[in-house]
Amino acid sequence: MTILEQTKEFYDQLGCSMFADISAYAARGYVHITPQLLILGKTVRTDIDVHPDDQWNVVAPDAWYVRTAVGGNAISEFINLIPHPLPYVGWMRQLKQKPVKWYEFNRINRRK
Repeated sequence: MTILEQTKEFYDQLGCSMFADISAYAARGYVHITPQLLILGKTVRTDIDVHPDDQWNVVAPDAWYVRTAVGGNAISEFINLIPHPLPYVGWMRQLKQKPVKWYEFNRINRRK
């Protein structure tokens, strides 16, 4: 199964549109696709009461938010690919309906 097929299957389980997300992140966030992984991410703020999914074009971001990471070692790859560090990086376990969990960027960067 290709990475796009894997991602489509994941989005079908969520009941969301993979194509809408890829389009939105290509226009206003970051998209990284290889035959082995797909990552969608963007900069957000952790100190406001708006879910990261709904934050776009944020002024003075303090975190990287990983919306989608499919494939082996996707989070480590995301850490390697980001254009500049911010204090935090976060993601959520969407299929398990868990809230976004934020980590100090420096701690995640050391562990990868």
